[in-house]
Amino acid sequence: MSKSLAHLSLFAATWEQTIESRKRTYPQWGRGLTEEQYRARDSQMDPMEHAAEGKLVTWVLAPRESPTTLDFKCSCETYRRKGLVKRPGSSTVEEVFGYGIASVFTPPQNRGQGYARHMMRLLHWVLAPRNEFPAFPETWGAPPPLYPGCGDASFSALYSDVGDEFYRHAGPDETSEGWIVRDPKGTIWDVAQDLSSLSSVSANGLSVQWLNEDGCKELWKNDAELMRNDLSGKTSNSALFTFLPDEGVGAFLVRRTMFFLPGWTSHTTPSKWGVKIVKSDESGGGSVMPTFATFTIDVIPAPSTLIVTRLRATEETFPLLAASLLHAGSECGVEKVEVWNLPKPMEDIAHSLNGKTETRNEHLNAFKWYGLEKSGDIEWLFNEKFCWC
Repeated sequence: MSKSLAHLSLFAATWEQTIESRKRTYPQWGRGLTEEQYRARDSQMDPMEHAAEGKLVTWVLAPRESPTTLDFKCSCETYRRKGLVKRPGSSTVEEVFGYGIASVFTPPQNRGQGYARHMMRLLHWVLAPRNEFPAFPETWGAPPPLYPGCGDASFSALYSDVGDEFYRHAGPDETSEGWIVRDPKGTIWDVAQDLSSLSSVSANGLSVQWLNEDGCKELWKNDAELMRNDLSGKTSNSALFTFLPDEGVGAFLVRRTMFFLPGWTSHTTPSKWGVKIVKSDESGGGSVMPTFATFTIDVIPAPSTLIVTRLRATEETFPLLAASLLHAGSECGVEKVEVWNLPKPMEDIAHSLNGKTETRNEHLNAFKWYGLEKSGDIEWLFNEKFCWC
């Protein structure tokens, strides 16, 4: 690392720096919104459950002698989220905190000088317990200041649009690993081509119930407990971890999507954000070995896609669930339906239903583990879209 970077450190942004960071990112991520709409989106989402009470923090890389300057080098955001961990040889499922990392951005005039990678290296030192790392490199100067509510991460995750190498080389020192890409797979259906063939899927005594936003919130709350039970029943030589979908995490993708839907206003919102499969004679919503999917919609960039955020099914119920998702996609007018990282038995069924699994080249899901285990001994469970940020 160039010695010139030692005069910089990582600081939690002031409100003025947060606004400046959002102004900078608008040209790249405005996605058809005006700058006023883009900033209004953030101001409306800041008080929501996923971000409220200090869960969302903007970070800036700035000179040590001028930490509040608006001329900072680059910025990013973190979301503090609950998660679960089960360590090798343990029968205990621990509730922990993990962090989702988003909006890593360096303005064009500051690129190519190592700022973003240095910012990400310093980020480990504010998110995780410092005793998990070797000594802070002397050539970096003093460690960044501690920030209230941080410093307890068991893991963090981000979704790379710059390949799998940049963040891997952004570890807590100049030799340690940073974020490791894990299973960036998606199974995709073409709605126009595949809807008719899936319409013949037999219900076999099952029926479909659609979920609005409130229904999804209740489902995510229940699913958090199901995830805990899943981890409790697993025996593995690897460390297991997952984010949890409740407390605003899954809902974030619903609320964010609404700002990008054509013709959307706060008074005309879509009503379907999920689906569950129940027995045909059950009017009270009882599920069959809980089977459901929640989803969001990406309209920019093309192709427009209904993306599943969270899915739970069995080999018996998955075909009807997949057919339902294509019907929902058709109603939304999207071109594709996509789900990330289907379990292998259901991936095979998906292929028999015309789904095609491929490796994604964007939004590469990557994690950093802050325990003693090596990255090859870590399993990211429920590695789906719901925790994207």
